[in-house]
Order: sequence, then structure tokens, then C-alpha cells
Amino acid sequence: MKMKQAVRRILPDAAALKLKKAIGMRNSQKMLERKKQVQPYRQGYYQQGINLIGDVQAETGLGQSMRILAGMIEKSEIPFEIKQTNLHGNLEHNDNAWAHKLVENVKYDVNIIHWIPETWAADYNEADNSLFDYRYNIAYWLWELEDFPDRWLPGIQTVDEIWTPSEFISNSIRKKTDKPVITIPYAIEVKKEGYLDRKYFSLPEDKLLFLTMYDFISISERKNPEAVIDAYMKAFPVGDFHVENDTVGIVIKVNHAEEKKLVELKDKLKNYKNVYFITKNLTRLEVDSLLNMCDILVSLHRSEGFGLPLAEAMALGKPVIATNWSASIEFMNEENACLVDYKLIKLKKTIGPYEKGNYWADADTSHAAYYMKKLWEDKEYRELIGKDAENHVKEHLTYTCSADRMKNRLKEIYEANSIC
Repeated sequence: MKMKQAVRRILPDAAALKLKKAIGMRNSQKMLERKKQVQPYRQGYYQQGINLIGDVQAETGLGQSMRILAGMIEKSEIPFEIKQTNLHGNLEHNDNAWAHKLVENVKYDVNIIHWIPETWAADYNEADNSLFDYRYNIAYWLWELEDFPDRWLPGIQTVDEIWTPSEFISNSIRKKTDKPVITIPYAIEVKKEGYLDRKYFSLPEDKLLFLTMYDFISISERKNPEAVIDAYMKAFPVGDFHVENDTVGIVIKVNHAEEKKLVELKDKLKNYKNVYFITKNLTRLEVDSLLNMCDILVSLHRSEGFGLPLAEAMALGKPVIATNWSASIEFMNEENACLVDYKLIKLKKTIGPYEKGNYWADADTSHAAYYMKKLWEDKEYRELIGKDAENHVKEHLTYTCSADRMKNRLKEIYEANSIC
């Protein structure tokens, strides 16, 4: 603590931040250097196939990412199995959709390792070398800003290549490495029946309901729920016909809630009726049902590495109001979504993994309010946006497309490493 205070006193902010980055990178490097050298890929040493490594049982966005990857591999018909490794933190691990694929000791020659870059060095250092030796190691990484942090660069030395779900992430990493960085987008597939209804969530049947969803683990400042609430209040101010006549409401789904921040959000809406906070951890069926039974999803995020809930809502034919920046616009456009204007702002302080000096978006809440009002008033427009969204996801974010990309890339890897 005294060292940190001394740094702040002696160095200006920019120099202190540079030193902090250097220390973080050095610590990560030292941690990885303590590990015995991993043996390089040797084709034929193991049978061909994929070992998917990560937390497939977690009831989080990263857990859902793992489950989608498993579905994509299965669709590709590449032999695979899954090694469960728990994410850090106090999380629930109750999703057993892929329990039949779990193994303790993996047998295939390609690893797809879905650990977060922040804890990569620790996770890698703790794992036994037998997990990596003689295998082709691929990191599947997520990130949300245009600049990939330097402190994570030592992790790149431990893998043969990197996959990501979006060009936005891929481009941020390509700036920092010459190793292959391949975009393998998520596949989005939803069912059309079997969902829970509004009654299950104690929500009214006769209201048009907006929905916003975020997880404090994902850093609420990035998800920016305050902006959604501000936009809602601008669209439907106290005394507005729709508010007074109980025709509109908002559902705010919060995972891993921080009580202080939750109280602040509730206080902003204290004069509103039909505000519904859902704070308990939901199963996958409950999450899907919530997306299905609400009318409109709103996400005024500052940045997204992909935007899974947005794509899932679109697949269900729901209009989505979202910030017109970052990875989500790779599957959203003016025809299939309500894209909100923004300005890029510089982070004045480090927030979680997002370092001071980086940029992210600040959505225009007045523009978002305009879309909220328009979608409420114009049913034809609402249905058109929803239909275009559904059609776009069905055409471009399919398991077949993603599986083919994965299969083709593995073919290229095998050909490049073939034994003559």
C-alpha cells in the first residue's frame, strides 16, 4: 500500500499508469516462466479432435459461451470432449447440459482453452503440463475494448493461436501479435416453444415491457444500466399518459447484485409504477424465457465483445435498442435494430480490467428514449424490426456457418503441420 501511495506522489498519472502496466506484465511473465517448458505440437502424438477446456457448468455469460462453443464443435462433427475448469469467484456451477461430455483426462490433439485473459497466467501455471504438451493450443478469448492490454501479452506466448467471436476482438489482438488470430462467431439458435410465461415471473400480462440485463461480474459501468433507466425516464416521464395509465413497464435483470448500486438504481425509479427488478440467479431456461416474454431489449452498453443477449433477443424476433458501437454492430444494422448514437469518451480512471486512458462509448439517452417511444407507439415498426432481426440471425449466426469455419480452420492447421 505504501509503495502505491509513493508512486502516486512521485509520478504523474500517465507515468504511474505506465508503471502499473509494466508491473502487471512483469508479474504475469514471471508466473509463466515458473512453469516447465511445454512441448510443441506433434501431429500424430494424440488422435485428432478437440479438447474444449473451461467452465461449461457456470451460470454466467462465460458459461454460456462455453456451451455455445460445445454446440458448434458438435455440429462440425469433429470428435471432442470437455474438461471442466471452474472460473474464479463465488459462482454457481449447476448447468449440466454438457455433463455427458465431461472427462478428467483429455485425449485429443487440439485444445480450445476458454479462460479469461485476466487470470490466464494463474490458470495456465496451475495446470499440469500434460494438458498442453504435444497439443496445438488455441486460446478462445473475449475482450471489450479496442486496445488489448499489454499486461496480458505474455499469455500469447503460451498458445499457438487465438480465436475470438468477433472481428472487434480479433483486431484488438492482431495489433499486438503476429500469431494467427481467427474470428469464429457464436452460433445463435433459440427454440420457439416451451418457455415460462409472465405469470411465472409475477409480471403483468397487459403491459409493454422493456428489458435490460446485466451482471455486476461483467462490470456494471460497462453494461451501463443507469443510461437505460435515464432513457426510460426521458421516454416516459412521470405524468406521461402511458405511465399514468399503466400501459408500459421496465424489467431490470441483475446478476450478482451489489446492494449499494442496486439501491441507487431503485431510488432513481421510486416515482414509477411497473418497475420490476429480478435479482435472483436464473437458470438458462429462465433467462431465455425472460427474453422471450418481454417486448423489447435495451442495451446501452459502453462496449461489447460480442453481445450474446442482444443476438439471442433478435433470434426470438424481439426489437433491440443498442449502442451503435463495438462488436454487436457486426450483426446489427439500421434495418434489424434500433442503433443509438454515441460519442467515444476516455476512461478517467481504471475500472476493473478497463484501464484509464482507453476509450468506450457513451450512448445518447435522448436518442434511445426516441426509440423507446417509437417502438411503443408504432406497432408496425416494432414488428418489422423484430422480424428483420430474426431473419438476420437465422441467416448469419447459424451453427452450420460457425461449425464450417471451425472445421476449415482445423483442416488448415493439420495441413500446415502435416508430417511429410
